[in-house]
Amino acid sequence: MAITLFVVHYSQLSVIKIETNGSDHASNVDRDLETRELLHKEGHRVLIMVLQGFIFFGTADKLISAIRNRIMEVEGSKFDFLVLDFHHVSQLDTSAIVTFSKLAQLSDRVGFHIIISSADQKSLKQLVKHDFFTFGDQRLERRYKEQLDMAVDWCERRILRDLNLNAEEQNLELHDVLGRIAYEEADVKLLSDFFVIEKRRAGEYLFNEGDRGESLYFVGSGTVVVVLKVQDQAERILRKYKAGAILGEMAIYTGENRTASVRIEDDAVLFRLDKDKLEEMSRRFPASTAALHTYIVKVLSERLGRANRNLSRYI
Repeated sequence: MAITLFVVHYSQLSVIKIETNGSDHASNVDRDLETRELLHKEGHRVLIMVLQGFIFFGTADKLISAIRNRIMEVEGSKFDFLVLDFHHVSQLDTSAIVTFSKLAQLSDRVGFHIIISSADQKSLKQLVKHDFFTFGDQRLERRYKEQLDMAVDWCERRILRDLNLNAEEQNLELHDVLGRIAYEEADVKLLSDFFVIEKRRAGEYLFNEGDRGESLYFVGSGTVVVVLKVQDQAERILRKYKAGAILGEMAIYTGENRTASVRIEDDAVLFRLDKDKLEEMSRRFPASTAALHTYIVKVLSERLGRANRNLSRYI
């Protein structure tokens, strides 16, 4: 009797805590503005389901039914990536494994990738034991990522690869970066004279929390991460910056000290613009500098919109 009541009770609960997509929940990886806007446009291709509670055959069947319903929806909402986040899952029962095997078969038949994130070790071992995951670079993949954000980033990188935009191996010159900003080609040369090219090694800190903010940076190549340092704990990565992204710009305008530390994760080439050089640029070439200010406003607007969309589904 108790088992029957348990099954009935949990079967009535929704296993899906939050459902969203890659447009409303983007990764924390900053790229150039054009690429971020493209990923927002393509975000409908990533279906994200944050799961919750005890997953057994009853709730797992409801999950696969919900996924089938999304597949049956209009063509404009078709997804190519399914992200299932286990952060709020208390347990994955062995009775649900059969349903996940059916889900794997469904993904092969319909044609979409599956990415599991934030699962505990016991759940992960069960999925591995029953050959849920794929290995190697395949047309359709079933992968595991430690965090939801890593899962979404994996989807974004695959989307860019599908569009023949290799975001991971970009090596931009200063001319390339400014060419996307300046109104005219002649402005590129004017602006470039005020920048300093820096080559930084992995592990170096670009600046630390509390430092005076006197420069902004564009990333030419490599990876730069914003980290939160907590005493007696490992650093927490808050955001990543890839080629074309801009960072450190807020302190230039507000005059406040740095609010977080920034570390070089992969060897990087950076283009630095100091505050005094920006002021000189504004005095000597106001029209050309206006293009840079306009670009920064667009970047800040895109980031704010992305943050608001990410939060809206969780409030």
